[in-house]
Amino acid sequence: MRRSAGGDEAADAPLAQLQAWFLTAMTAPGGAARGVQLASERHGLRQEQVLKRARGGPAPLHIHADGYMQRLLECLQADYPVLRKVMGDALFAFFARAYVWRHPSASPTLYDLGGGFADFLAASQGAAGAQGAALRFPVELARLERARSEAGRAPGLEKRAPPILPSGLDLLLGNAPAWRLAPCVRLLALSFPLCVFWQQVQAAPDAAVPGRPDASPAFVAISRMHYRIAMHELQPWQFCWLQALADGAPLAQCAQQAALSSGRTPDEVLADAMLWLPLAAAAGLLCSDD
Repeated sequence: MRRSAGGDEAADAPLAQLQAWFLTAMTAPGGAARGVQLASERHGLRQEQVLKRARGGPAPLHIHADGYMQRLLECLQADYPVLRKVMGDALFAFFARAYVWRHPSASPTLYDLGGGFADFLAASQGAAGAQGAALRFPVELARLERARSEAGRAPGLEKRAPPILPSGLDLLLGNAPAWRLAPCVRLLALSFPLCVFWQQVQAAPDAAVPGRPDASPAFVAISRMHYRIAMHELQPWQFCWLQALADGAPLAQCAQQAALSSGRTPDEVLADAMLWLPLAAAAGLLCSDD
């Protein structure tokens, strides 16, 4: 950046205007050349007013723009490693670049960069038609990987005491202590069984990615225990129970909602819950109010 020699308007340009010029020039779709044109139109400053010319040629803005874009692409690759393997480097880079151009980073942390990538993939498909399942698969895989990232960064249970488990009588009478979904848990209702598939792809070399599993409803809870991410496949009533708990329902009401959603009786759900809740607590899905 420089102050131009002629005392022109760039010398007195506010810092915010210069920052906006650079952001537009470096993130605009089409690369640095198109970015400079858009920055000049939007912010009233020409490139020669803002940047020093390189010896014997124009200012090398494209070097910085390409480096900035590459850094963002590397962040998305790190956030979605299995999706990148499944899509392949070229196709993943195509969508990742389009995503960054459409949704430039506006957060001080690059963790937020990929938050909308799954929605972007879904929006890019339009009317899926007969290819709906095949196109829905990478979107759900992206949602799974984003949920893993969120579970890894959310407040966890590492410094909490284990929750006090209610007795069966407490559950039946509605006297169980106040429980809630652990803050690091993420719940997903999917159209494909992705947990085992994700683990297989993660362990496989790039040239040996397994085929897409057949479509089948799957319910997943992603949790963190002792700083380790775990994915848990749930039965439909368990997923409905945890969803109700996430909405603030007491345990007795969770049983009623889980029964209603899964087509089972409340007594059946309560009987199964007495055996399952200790396992759910041990897996880091539940915590009690302090």
